[in-house]
Amino acid sequence: MIMIKEYFAPSTSTKVRLIILLKMIVGFVLGILIADLFHLDYIYTTGVITVLSLEATKKKSIRVAIMRLIDSVLALGLASLLFILLGYNFWVLILFIVVLVAISFLVKIESGLSVALVLVSQIYIEQDYRFALNASYILLIGIAVAFLLNLYMPKHDRLINQSIAVIDTEIGNLIQAMAANEKVDFSHVKSLLVDARGSLFYDLENHYFVQTDQRAAYLEMRYGQTAILERVQNILVQVADIPEKLTIQNYLKSFKGKIGTANYAVEMKVSLDLLFSDFKVSPLPTDRTSFEHRAELYHVLLEIDEFLKLKIKYHDQYK
Repeated sequence: MIMIKEYFAPSTSTKVRLIILLKMIVGFVLGILIADLFHLDYIYTTGVITVLSLEATKKKSIRVAIMRLIDSVLALGLASLLFILLGYNFWVLILFIVVLVAISFLVKIESGLSVALVLVSQIYIEQDYRFALNASYILLIGIAVAFLLNLYMPKHDRLINQSIAVIDTEIGNLIQAMAANEKVDFSHVKSLLVDARGSLFYDLENHYFVQTDQRAAYLEMRYGQTAILERVQNILVQVADIPEKLTIQNYLKSFKGKIGTANYAVEMKVSLDLLFSDFKVSPLPTDRTSFEHRAELYHVLLEIDEFLKLKIKYHDQYK
């Protein structure tokens, strides 16, 4: 189901869709052929189990395979015992299902239920507990074929790099809109960050590279910076157009062309420190309203400082 969801997801590339489709076709056919080679019964079930065992990530495939093995062994053993003791009656089948479902959820292996129930149907239909062995072979073949196919997982490098470039451009545009006193909407950049995190999740689950970890840190940094910009915007829209606000907006304009993977944050912080100095030495406002606005703008400088520190910290971590 996860593979099918990924196939129909809007963010899934054509290449990934093709790989998923080929895995399903090859897995289904290969599972049936191997089962037929060993002269097993219910060979069609082997193909179904293979497709059901295909997962979107390597880690997920291993976890699910283990759960399905445990749940299926439990199911085949329990079903054989109940049918031998109580007979191959419909009410015994219902009793078995109730007990198996309860145990599976209790020990948190319920993801293996669908396969386990399909395999037990062989024993019930044939009225012969010895078909548990046939079902076991089918299970092992299906999981093994799926596992081998899951060893190859496409990387999302290109998609993630494109997403990062778009996110950086969007953040740069937002800052310039704030500097121009324009209306700012953060919903788009938030959506981009969520999509990029989703793509990165598959790489983290499949490929163990420093570069993947670095991208994760980069997106987390941008996520934190976006939250800061949102707070800055909320303050700026409430403050009157006093000289100090215009000074900050002019400073924001200097971010143009400097939101990207390169480290411009250090030189931007030097300029920001000068703004802090100017704020400290400039005369204090004489009325309450101006004083409050001045305090809010000083808080904006602190937020921008944190914005730059996040970027500097990222570069210090990945020099």
